[in-house]
Amino acid sequence: MNNLIYKDLCNIEKSVNSINMLSPYVGKMRPELAKYLVKNYAKEDGYIYDPFLGSGTVLFEGWCQRYNVVGTDLNYYAYVLSMGKLYPYPDENTAQQVLQKYKSKVERKALQYNISDTPTWVKDFFHEETLKEIYSWVYYLKKNKEWFILSCLLGILHHQRPGFLSYPSSHGAPYLRSSMFPKEDFPKMYEYKNVYEKLSSKIHRSYKNVQVFDFTINREVFNKDSTKIKLHQQHIPTIITSPPYMKSLTYARDNRLRLWFLGVGDWISLDKKISPNKMVFTEMMTKCFNSWGRIQNQGDKCVIVIGDIDISYKSVKMPLSDMLVNISRKNYNCIEAYQDPIPESKKVVKGNNSIKREIIVVLERK
Repeated sequence: MNNLIYKDLCNIEKSVNSINMLSPYVGKMRPELAKYLVKNYAKEDGYIYDPFLGSGTVLFEGWCQRYNVVGTDLNYYAYVLSMGKLYPYPDENTAQQVLQKYKSKVERKALQYNISDTPTWVKDFFHEETLKEIYSWVYYLKKNKEWFILSCLLGILHHQRPGFLSYPSSHGAPYLRSSMFPKEDFPKMYEYKNVYEKLSSKIHRSYKNVQVFDFTINREVFNKDSTKIKLHQQHIPTIITSPPYMKSLTYARDNRLRLWFLGVGDWISLDKKISPNKMVFTEMMTKCFNSWGRIQNQGDKCVIVIGDIDISYKSVKMPLSDMLVNISRKNYNCIEAYQDPIPESKKVVKGNNSIKREIIVVLERK
């Protein structure tokens, strides 16, 4: 067994890009960490691949550093959000013009929208007229693949701040805060919200800090199983990813309201697929290392970001990072390992102390 020695991660430059803030995603990689890993381990003139792309942070930071990028995720919300980040409009003015194009269509559809089949748990979050408008906006944006604006809409779906669409609730995972903000004391928080106005403001905030994008660079996103997908690229010199480790996070449950509007009502079944238990996780990662070994050449890098938790592997309790190094040893050598504490301010689910630091394992293809 390995007993990895972790170095402290240092000299990380802050990544300031408002596109990264389109919509929350539990357990997402910090943009500055993704930027650091791309800068230090990605090979020039090659693709960066993220097999568990989540909110698309690795691909977005790779694109910003002028790398071709490709990624996949089984979570449809992850796919939509990543498409929104990787296919923004060139500037705010263009985005606002696209938004305006759908305004009258949405208003007409909202007048006729029937919400009688909407489950009570969804209705509980919204004023009736706001809910009709949300459905109508999702219909046109999804139909026409306006991923950026759709991601903006998902980003303002629920919170207690004025710029959001729901009754007072949490932002990361959808929980009502009616006891904290009772309707009789905070009546304005329960009034109708004009979705067009809130979306326009969200778009404005999203372009507050952006760089000039190079739209000639290849960006590919797939809503597929990373253990089964066959990429058309024959060689991927850099893999940077954070796999979903052993039900420590519930990606579908925490995004169940966003998934509902995207047409995914059965978040329980989805969670079983994208938040695997220990046995399934080990099998999944074994398959991944074998398939990644076929698309990487000697000296290529595979960087894994994982939570600092223990696992029982071959009847021995060890850190999860050590287990990953062991199951990858057929094709990879571990050349570096880092520790990176997770500050409370960066957690989507506040007070979650089950994982206090992330471990970064850098593997090199034999």
